[in-house]
Amino acid sequence: MKPIERTLILLKQMFKDEPRFIIGSYGTNGWATCTFNSPLTSKEVDSYFVKESVTLPKDYKHFLTLHNGCNLFRTESDLILELFPLEEMLKLSAEHHSEDGLLSEGNYWIVGQIDEYWILIDKNQCKDPEYSFRKPYISVVHPSDGLEMVVPLNLNFECFLECAVIAQGDYFWEWSEDTVIYGDAVTYDEVDVDLYL
Repeated sequence: MKPIERTLILLKQMFKDEPRFIIGSYGTNGWATCTFNSPLTSKEVDSYFVKESVTLPKDYKHFLTLHNGCNLFRTESDLILELFPLEEMLKLSAEHHSEDGLLSEGNYWIVGQIDEYWILIDKNQCKDPEYSFRKPYISVVHPSDGLEMVVPLNLNFECFLECAVIAQGDYFWEWSEDTVIYGDAVTYDEVDVDLYL
């Protein structure tokens, strides 16, 4: 069993009966559900890349043959993590590769969105289809930022998905030992939890 299959099986087991209550940073919370799209065949995936010099990393392609996209941790008010269907991913990526688009250099695919951040595959890391799954090709960027603000996560898709599931869609790449922001508090007695809810 591939790591991505294990992650998805465990996630589906957690959410199989009813919504689950999730907690995020700074007190965000809610009852969440996860839904999964029908799979594509390997031939269907390949048919989108007949004229392309770059192909998808094998672990991401394997995900598409399990589920052609999914919505993870949808609460009453938010969709926290969305992985786009392949056709939508290619269309959105092409739109933003236009001359004035955020990704005008054409080096990224936008494969999903985690809260307000786009999830990107760096095409430069995918030139060798056999070994690209071993490369750290996932990055994130806020759509209002430029390419200079792209954050490489040093993860492939399988590792990214596992981290995102464990973090329940939170910005795990921003986590550090000090995850609470104390603002102007000088002593611990001045910290008021209501400031962070």
